[in-house]
Amino acid sequence: MMRKLYLFILILLPISSVWGQTVKFVIGDGMNDGPLKEKMGSNISLLLTEINRAYGEREPLDMSTVSITDDAVNSMAMIWRNSPFRCDETWVVDRVLRTSDGGFQVRRIPIEMKDDAGSTIFQELVVDMDAAGTIFLVNLAIAAHLYRNIMSEGTDETDLRYRQMILDYVEQFRTSYNRKDIEFLEMIFSDDALIITGKVVKKNGRDRTAILKNEIVYRKYNKAEYLANLQRVFNQNAFINVKFSDIRVTRHPTIDGYYGVLVKQGYESSIYSDEGYVFMLWDFRDESHPQIHVRTWQPYWMDDAHTQTIDEKEIYNINSFRIK
Repeated sequence: MMRKLYLFILILLPISSVWGQTVKFVIGDGMNDGPLKEKMGSNISLLLTEINRAYGEREPLDMSTVSITDDAVNSMAMIWRNSPFRCDETWVVDRVLRTSDGGFQVRRIPIEMKDDAGSTIFQELVVDMDAAGTIFLVNLAIAAHLYRNIMSEGTDETDLRYRQMILDYVEQFRTSYNRKDIEFLEMIFSDDALIITGKVVKKNGRDRTAILKNEIVYRKYNKAEYLANLQRVFNQNAFINVKFSDIRVTRHPTIDGYYGVLVKQGYESSIYSDEGYVFMLWDFRDESHPQIHVRTWQPYWMDDAHTQTIDEKEIYNINSFRIK
């Protein structure tokens, strides 16, 4: 009996050691300050190692050894309650980016989480730090090629700064669903925000020879109605994951600070999943408090068989709405 118990423990050891493995993060490029570079690398290493420990032991995160703000700790705790994850790498090397506020950002940290069915979802983490190397924001990142594409389209210094801010907020917007963070969404939607959602309506006809196309019926919500509905969705689902597979950013041709952001969104939850286009009209005129004035959702597929997609001409864009 004792021999069998020893064998059982030996079998379990490799699994627990992988879940609780130490992660070494190294900043490979992007800055010349050696001591600060070492500090930031060490700090992110502590963050990822603690994530693995908590994941393996199924415990809350303990950030006492990490240089991180209280807001970031609370945000991480919200993610952890709904979408815990781990880093399966022992060694991660990436460059650091300078941000428009004078801080630093590290992207492309590989992580994985499980959905309700136990399937693995591969993601990337983005970590923001202030000028002293303290972590103040942790979000799920958009794909690296999408980030590069959007930034490469910048036309001048101001446009580049806005685009970096837009992508940061888009990542926060995406992660707010994993956090079930109504307070963040309350903050970024303007009080007079217009929210539009579309639903495919099937057409039936007696003439079997006729070609019938399904249509989209739209419904409008104000901010309070939308957030109340979203809170019910958060309460009903143990797991929510949102992923953006495409992003288009359009600068308003005449009004500075206004941008249209169109994302192709995959939505997965405990009881429902879909795929569609989300358009957001962002106002960055007050850079300390950007606002979303319009948010729309349109289905990508027009039929259950997934053979017909929405017509490109029907997708909302920055020219679809009059800005007062």
